[in-house]
Amino acid sequence: MGRKTQGELLKHVLLERLMHYYYFLGERPGEDSPETVSSGQIAKFLNMDDTLVRKDLAALGVRGHPRIGFKTHEVLAAIRNVLGFEKTNKAIVVGAGRLGGALAAYSGFSKCSLFIVAAFDSDPQKQGSVLAGTVVQPMENLEAVIQRHNVRLAILTVPADPAQEIADRLVRAGIRAIWNFAPKALVVPSGVVVRHEHIVAGLAELAYHLKNIAEQET
Repeated sequence: MGRKTQGELLKHVLLERLMHYYYFLGERPGEDSPETVSSGQIAKFLNMDDTLVRKDLAALGVRGHPRIGFKTHEVLAAIRNVLGFEKTNKAIVVGAGRLGGALAAYSGFSKCSLFIVAAFDSDPQKQGSVLAGTVVQPMENLEAVIQRHNVRLAILTVPADPAQEIADRLVRAGIRAIWNFAPKALVVPSGVVVRHEHIVAGLAELAYHLKNIAEQET
């Protein structure tokens, strides 16, 4: 896959902001009026510009109410509609190690209408074990399970070496979206989207900020 265009990057950033709004509104502890929210409250909690929040909510078609702000349920419903959470999405986990197990067990996926229907691993010692309530299956069953359950999303948590080969199998079997935690950039045909999670990139950002803080304190 080539580099993302500016439009794609802007869309990516917007989608991430919408997810931040979604989780903030769904998990607001200690709020006196959880039925309503102001753009200022969202902006303050997420350390954002109030104007940008209002612009995003306007793009969703959500209208504010004088002296009240935005109705929380209207904002949540609009985000769910835009992000496709109104429809249940089935997913599989390929790679039943610690990371795969943690992702399979993550209860927050249900809030996004995402449900893990199967897990796979090439290690015979892991096959037959239970991963967050799901029995780990051999890789030989991969294509059959994808087609039987009409799965379109795969979570890939395998080492770098087999990642591309497995991705090719997933695409041929009908997978149209891959959440890639493997330390390898995947090449997929057009019509298939890949989200690469580079854990070390997050570490680099934290290290950068720690460096700047240390320099300011000296």
